[in-house]
Amino acid sequence: MSRNSQIPTRFRLAGLVMVCAIPSLCEAYAIAWGEAHGHYGKALRDGLDFWAGGYLTLHGQVMTLFNHATYQAFLAGRYGTLPYHLWSYPPNYLLLATMFGWLPPWPAVITFDALTLLLLVAVLRLARQSWWLIAAVLAAPATLENAMEHQNAALLTALIGGGILLLQTRPRLAGALIGLATIKPQLGLALPFYLARRAPVAVVYAVLTALALGVASLLALGLPVWRGFLHVTSPAMTNVLLTGQPPDFAGGLISVFALMRPLGLHVALIIQALVSLAAMGIAYRVKSPVAMLILCPLASPYLHDYDLLGVSLAVALLVRDRLSTGFAPGEPVLFFLAWFGPGLLPWAPQCAHAAPVILVLLLASACRRGAVGLCDSSQAPPGLPELSAGRSPTPAPPGSTARG
Repeated sequence: MSRNSQIPTRFRLAGLVMVCAIPSLCEAYAIAWGEAHGHYGKALRDGLDFWAGGYLTLHGQVMTLFNHATYQAFLAGRYGTLPYHLWSYPPNYLLLATMFGWLPPWPAVITFDALTLLLLVAVLRLARQSWWLIAAVLAAPATLENAMEHQNAALLTALIGGGILLLQTRPRLAGALIGLATIKPQLGLALPFYLARRAPVAVVYAVLTALALGVASLLALGLPVWRGFLHVTSPAMTNVLLTGQPPDFAGGLISVFALMRPLGLHVALIIQALVSLAAMGIAYRVKSPVAMLILCPLASPYLHDYDLLGVSLAVALLVRDRLSTGFAPGEPVLFFLAWFGPGLLPWAPQCAHAAPVILVLLLASACRRGAVGLCDSSQAPPGLPELSAGRSPTPAPPGSTARG
């Protein structure tokens, strides 16, 4: 296919990407309306916890985060009646929040959002991805939902997605990026098995980076913060998962566990455990970086719509590949649903149970014969075959609250 003949396809895909962004843009308008009408704290959403963690740490009140009643009183004293908030992150993430705690709330969260998106762009460019693909990922509904929640999915996609895509060409950097992703460990359950088979040196760098980050948080924040995390935060988040309370936290879960929860707690735990173990086994065997981007959320029992940003990156890579190799029957619809889903879920939460099914089907698509990125250490990394073959890269396609 010539360069000129690809232009219409690119613009059709760009149009579809923009259409898929409409639900999220409508949600952004609702948030702006709330901000304009005095709902300041509510409009900040999860960003309020990120800012409060940094602010309280810098002002010598870090232990407030580990007393639920005191923490609620602190937020209510500033912003009035709010949905239930809970500090739900490990100390290494609190160390990051502290870097922004000196700013007022909105500048803090907007600066964090912007810097994490810039990091994502930088990592994808380092992995030799085209500007077309990067632009599509930045406009993905999952990216927009992440920005509106002021969550950390862009950061985690840069660290995990970047680590996976850079593994064959820069294994040490890839390991370091994945080590930093321990700020949200539930998304990395399958990663050690993939790293151990693909590039063992990356495991060493991931472990060293994770340990260095943990030690830095211990030295900077002190042992009481780690005790608070182990004795207050971690049990509280386990309780959210097992009991579904408070609903503000558990209501938006889209994992396999959440899908199976109506069958009973023990059944849901067993099925999620089996899926997680299967994901780890597949991670050890699979060669496709795209498949790993899908296995990471599939293995996690605690998953929200914005956590699918890495899956959106996987869809973009798959569509770029299929534009050259051809789509299997049903793949265009599957890719569209996977891309569009995160923007639809806030408006149609009853569709959340479809997310694990879509992830499984997407994994099967990524692993089918001829899937993108089937590379080993002896082969060129993802993106290089396309460039070395003299073809310009083709674009990517298209396809709530709180939580950690």
